[in-house]
Amino acid sequence: MPFQRSLAAAGGALALLAASAVLATDWTVSLDTRLVASDGEPSFLDDGLGALRYGHSQSGIQLGRLRFALTQPIGNILALHLDASSWGDHDKTPIGPTEAFLELRPYPRAGFRARVRAGAFYAPISLENRAAGWDSPYTLSSSAINSWIGEELRTIGVESEVDWLGTRLGHNVDLGVVGSAFGWNEPAGAELASHGFAINDRQTVLFGQVGESGPLPGEGFNEFHEFDGRVGTYFGLNAQYLDRLTVQALHYDNHADPSSFDPVLDEHAWATHFDSAGARAEFPGGWTVISQWLEGETYIAPAGIGELEWAFRSRFGLLSKSFGKQTLSVRYDAFEVGADPPTQLGLQNGHAVTLAYLYEPNEHWRFALEGVRVRSSESNRTILLGATTPFATESLLQLSVRYAISGH
Repeated sequence: MPFQRSLAAAGGALALLAASAVLATDWTVSLDTRLVASDGEPSFLDDGLGALRYGHSQSGIQLGRLRFALTQPIGNILALHLDASSWGDHDKTPIGPTEAFLELRPYPRAGFRARVRAGAFYAPISLENRAAGWDSPYTLSSSAINSWIGEELRTIGVESEVDWLGTRLGHNVDLGVVGSAFGWNEPAGAELASHGFAINDRQTVLFGQVGESGPLPGEGFNEFHEFDGRVGTYFGLNAQYLDRLTVQALHYDNHADPSSFDPVLDEHAWATHFDSAGARAEFPGGWTVISQWLEGETYIAPAGIGELEWAFRSRFGLLSKSFGKQTLSVRYDAFEVGADPPTQLGLQNGHAVTLAYLYEPNEHWRFALEGVRVRSSESNRTILLGATTPFATESLLQLSVRYAISGH
């Protein structure tokens, strides 16, 4: 396919540019270690159906994240970005890239600014994960929405954004539009049907997998593949008021063929589409309020079975207060996955409360303490694991110590 060949060539160019990048490189290395206390079930990362990153058998010292990132300018308006991580779990790839892309940023002109990306990167959905490495400056664990995005979604393609810089022209508002064409995301949606939403901070690397091989559909699943030849798209709008209020909305559709099946990968193409909208408001005194909503459907049509469909929805509200070098945040999540007959697999309903305290004394150190409590019902607990009840209440307390170094 011309689209696939073009992106493969772009990937080869990225590798060559990375090998030749020796001057003016900005780089960061960070190590996040955790002291964990959990009463949760084994998570989907450990061939279970727990809704947290760490289950009860993982209490103790754990690797939160080992991260390496670099930005290499290529001239004045082009740059190469690479972000790679290790999560210390059972991934077949011990360390791998979560993002790798070229970014073109021409100089603003006549009140307009453009940006073009090519490679692998996150779609502009999250209002929460805005720190380096697609991290959150408010909590350790992401919301259910952004936990799923980190698990199953990555734009592998091209994205373009155009902003009207009204604040530079004497107005109070900046406006932007964004659009993308992408591939290699046919499996997106399989994990929602397998284990539903979760609350964690793990991001699937581009050449990695989700979970181990086991009895659950989708466990040991490889997310980023192209086998139906169709191009996915998303389009979004955003507005900013005086850097105090950000509002955005986006429609995503991978346009996958639900009847397509790859016998080598033993994977179906999941036709997944959703809408997302949210707002982030920042007030004097260090207060931040975020609210976000996401709703959509994913479905497959295996030969001889017919169409199987799962509808999903999640929303969260976050309140955060920064005082000096400290940040205190609380977040409430609600989420659900519904399955159409004849299957009862993957029915989920739940909510979670997260409370986090972060302290960053300098550019090198960050200390964080977070507690998460999740109450959920997941039909696969009884259907696939033989549990006596689909309900579970899980709690996680984790202390994080992160050290980072960077250079030019």
